[in-house]
Amino acid sequence: AMYDQSKGKITLVVTTATEGIIHTGSGTVTQATDHTTGVTINSSSGVIQLAAVALAATTNAEFTVTNSYAKAVSVILVTMQDENTVNNKQLACAIHTVADGSFKISIVNPHSASATSATASKIHFLIVNPS
Repeated sequence: AMYDQSKGKITLVVTTATEGIIHTGSGTVTQATDHTTGVTINSSSGVIQLAAVALAATTNAEFTVTNSYAKAVSVILVTMQDENTVNNKQLACAIHTVADGSFKISIVNPHSASATSATASKIHFLIVNPS
């Protein structure tokens, strides 16, 4: 990282990294019951292991993530680590309703005819705050 004292800013330049970007404040949590059960995880990045239940075709489910790092102005990045064992059934995820202390994640099975397997997929997240 380079600090520009005249502008009071830090610029991050990664030209080569043998271990990628390391974030030591990451957390994990496991969702209980089903895909609508909320979770609490107070870290700026982490992994949410979803409940090991099937999601029906063309169905959305959403849950609230309670997180003290979340702010109404946060940029929250999410990716799905899909662990389905049924061919061509892949979950997707998105966020909405970002507020101070929480945000919601919506997951969907876009397949037109079949449910996903009852396996525990994971959602990885990173919260970026402007200050």
